[in-house]
Amino acid sequence: MAKKSKTEQHALGQFTKSGNKTSRVRSAAHPDDANVRKFDARPDFVDFRDQMYIPTLIEVPPERPLKEYLKVDVPVLDQGQEGACTGFGLATVAHYLLKSRKIHPDTDPISPRMLYEMARRYDEWEGSDYSGSSARGAMKGWHKHGVCSAKQWPYDAAQPAGTLTDPRAKNAATRPLGAYFRVNHRDLTAMHCALVEVGVLFVTAIVHAGWNQNQMEGKSVVGYDGSQEILGGHAFALVGYDEKGFWLQNSWGQDWAKNGFAQLTYDDWLAHGTDAWVARLGVPVAVQSGSGVAVVNSGLAASSTFSAYSQIRPHVISIGENGKLKKTGTYATSEEDVRHIVEEDIKNEINAWPKKRLLLYAPGGLTSEASAIQRTADYRGPLLKNEIYPLVFSWNSDYWSTLQNILQDALRGRTSGSFIDAAKDFMLDRLDDALEPIARALSGKLAWEKMKENATNATTLAEGGLRHTATSINQLCDDVPGIELHLTGHSAGSIVLASLAQLLSTQGTIGDGPLKGVVGYGRKIKTCTLWAPACTVSLFVDTFVEALESGQIEKLKIFLLSDPVEQADHCNKIYNKSLLYLVAHAFENPARDYFRYPFGVPLLGMARSFHFTARELGFLTAQDKAAVLKLQSLTAAGQIEVIQSPNSAAPATMAASTSQHHGDFDDDPATFQSLLDTILGQQIAHPVATSRAALGAGGTSAVPNNVPFQRSVQSYADQRRRLERTL
Repeated sequence: MAKKSKTEQHALGQFTKSGNKTSRVRSAAHPDDANVRKFDARPDFVDFRDQMYIPTLIEVPPERPLKEYLKVDVPVLDQGQEGACTGFGLATVAHYLLKSRKIHPDTDPISPRMLYEMARRYDEWEGSDYSGSSARGAMKGWHKHGVCSAKQWPYDAAQPAGTLTDPRAKNAATRPLGAYFRVNHRDLTAMHCALVEVGVLFVTAIVHAGWNQNQMEGKSVVGYDGSQEILGGHAFALVGYDEKGFWLQNSWGQDWAKNGFAQLTYDDWLAHGTDAWVARLGVPVAVQSGSGVAVVNSGLAASSTFSAYSQIRPHVISIGENGKLKKTGTYATSEEDVRHIVEEDIKNEINAWPKKRLLLYAPGGLTSEASAIQRTADYRGPLLKNEIYPLVFSWNSDYWSTLQNILQDALRGRTSGSFIDAAKDFMLDRLDDALEPIARALSGKLAWEKMKENATNATTLAEGGLRHTATSINQLCDDVPGIELHLTGHSAGSIVLASLAQLLSTQGTIGDGPLKGVVGYGRKIKTCTLWAPACTVSLFVDTFVEALESGQIEKLKIFLLSDPVEQADHCNKIYNKSLLYLVAHAFENPARDYFRYPFGVPLLGMARSFHFTARELGFLTAQDKAAVLKLQSLTAAGQIEVIQSPNSAAPATMAASTSQHHGDFDDDPATFQSLLDTILGQQIAHPVATSRAALGAGGTSAVPNNVPFQRSVQSYADQRRRLERTL
């Protein structure tokens, strides 16, 4: 047998002789037996989107001995009794890749805690209140966020979890993951080739009693006879191979096996291996400009997402199911994240501003999360330049995709499967009337009610995401005297803001509406701007009006489409009016009835709600009639400013808008400039383009085009689908 090098002897462990037996000097700090450890690495769910590793024609030697790996001097980690093996196993892989990098090797210990916490954001299970995670989730987490140093986010078993703070995110951006691939764990040829190419694999397997500490006493091979008790799932690194099996590096400290290393036979691996991944480091890329961040989020520069994340993260609160904080995904948000963002990040940013302004923005919620993040990236630059801090509530449900499917199903039920010929053109005028009750029955109303419930629960529930946010905002107002609060919502975002505005502004106990009986915070809201609000007039009266009449909301503006433009809008070119018409007629109660309720339910974002005649009011329910009369009286008294779009108003009027569709308001430059002017109380010093036509045609406008709105990945995908349908 070949004599082991000193390096290998050290790595495999030192032993003391006791009679005829070799005994191990064991540290009392480590568990004596693997039975006290947790085995909860979860096999990846099947996902055919995984990119598979394809073996190359690189020469694969008969063995890759452990001594070659040991030259890199990768630290042996110990996860203790926490089920964090995915974080520790992947940290081993990261240490090897960073330390062995030929140019600018990185010898700093990295954070297993960050890798584990990010893994739980991206694995296949809802929430993060559980132990264990999957290998795919860990790889996604590293790819999305990088990994910070152990100094930035130390591992402390007594204080698990923690939050991805801005300093940690920025530090993690210096260690990005580049390309990564799933390896067919049953293909030994692919496994060997990947190990030769990269030097290390991240794997998971079902472990058995042969892995126990007492079974591995002084051994270098995991014992396997096919009869051992199964313990659970575990993640670790494969670091070499020979004709007998793979060499592995474990994360149970140096007391396990031979200084933390052992060999896993091929029989054992083929029987119990579950997942294998191979990866290379990425290149850190710095993105400085606001527009650059937006481009990153459009998918044009994916390698720069770390810079984008670190800039956007302090501006996003993610809301999930039932209005609770969304604790999974790229912008996962915990209670600690909320406190840190509001009470630290915002406070630190605005501290030096002469006038401190916080803008709370609720997007429409009808599209994907990517669209909300895109808007955040677009808004961030011009808002911060004008000393306005944007805080965006990402509560997106992708309801628009659901609605499109519902309308397509409804239309199929009214056609014979062939094209509608010219002889039937007269029927198109009545198509919307036919689609409304069908769309309502085909879960349209149910889906809309669920979305509204999520929007309202975010504030009304004690555990709601915006309830936590409001608490921190109230604390921020105490810490930063004179801070101005500004609210903006688009479409269904008005439903999100309704309860939040009531909670923030009410002095004393709230007397009506969804928060009845709750004590408000009594904070003044400087301005509230609603773009095509999809809330009912009744909800508006119940939640906004008291604060408006008492002066707790100082200025309220509503941007909406003129009624002819609203009727010329469409939903996926199937329903031939705007989304608000469909909601008012089909998804609210009572539904439109041609004889009893020909107008359905009045919505705040529809121009006709401000112009119902006495005769038309007779076709509303008593509650809706009272709400509309209140709305009209407030508007007549000048307490509500209503701006119809598109218009040709000059920028100085703070009422310019060129929006021609329900979804245009959030990316219409003229509307956005009007918002900035309204918040600042004057025409802004750092303007945006004011003409959608000029932007689209490459023309010029009177105002410099400093902040063009970027297109998202979804917008490109939608355009591709439209083109495919025309070919």
